[in-house]
Amino acid sequence: MKEGSTMNDKSALVHYEVRDDVGYLKLTAPVLNVLSGQMMEDIAAILEEATNDESLKAFAVTAEGKAFSAGADVGEHQPEQAPAMIAAFSTMFRCFGQLEIPVVMAVDGAALGAGFELVMMADVLLATERAKFGQPEIRLGFFAPVGVAWLPRLVGHARALEITCSGRSYDAQTAHEWGLVSRVVPCEQLEAALEETLADFRKASPLVMRMNVRMIKRLEGKSFEEARLEAERVFLEELMKTRDVKEGIASFFEKRKPEWQNR
Repeated sequence: MKEGSTMNDKSALVHYEVRDDVGYLKLTAPVLNVLSGQMMEDIAAILEEATNDESLKAFAVTAEGKAFSAGADVGEHQPEQAPAMIAAFSTMFRCFGQLEIPVVMAVDGAALGAGFELVMMADVLLATERAKFGQPEIRLGFFAPVGVAWLPRLVGHARALEITCSGRSYDAQTAHEWGLVSRVVPCEQLEAALEETLADFRKASPLVMRMNVRMIKRLEGKSFEEARLEAERVFLEELMKTRDVKEGIASFFEKRKPEWQNR
């Protein structure tokens, strides 16, 4: 771990550290990284920490063991426990939505149920040839809240309905063809593919990276004309007043790497 890194073990369920301007979250729960309410609370706390860290340029999620995550803890779906479980679930996804840096996830093995909903939060999703994805909840008498709310935006109405209603699992190549997975790699190349992706994000100004992600989220759903005008306004009134844009221009003409000041 390089100088300046921080490390944080919220519990035996997750591990978090910062390396070279990237936050690394690893799922480390025993038995297939099943997402308990406690684990989701720990993830939410880490996401809040990452949101408040203005030095970060990206956020990576990986997992230890045979599965990325086999889903939520079915035992916590009992009527008396469900409200607390859904509260933790909701907070975790809200915190993902508040991140203003790219989220990169690397999946090896199963990402099912809530584990599949978790990977829907990735901006860049890398998967090995043995990864599989699906929403089996329907076979236990449940539906997937994020699956029905967000998956149609990723794969369209018809495919989202098929995935959530059939309970089937889909391989990485199918998920790639549907646009869910950015890249499929051999198992032994997953870590290298992750670092290669993060290396591109590390080249950017963290300030401008946050502005870029913020604008994409803010403008989603607006008409092209409305979105373009708002982007042009922010470009002139906010971006062009930063020191980093001046540094970027100077580095171009001086033929050197920029030294970002994050302001």
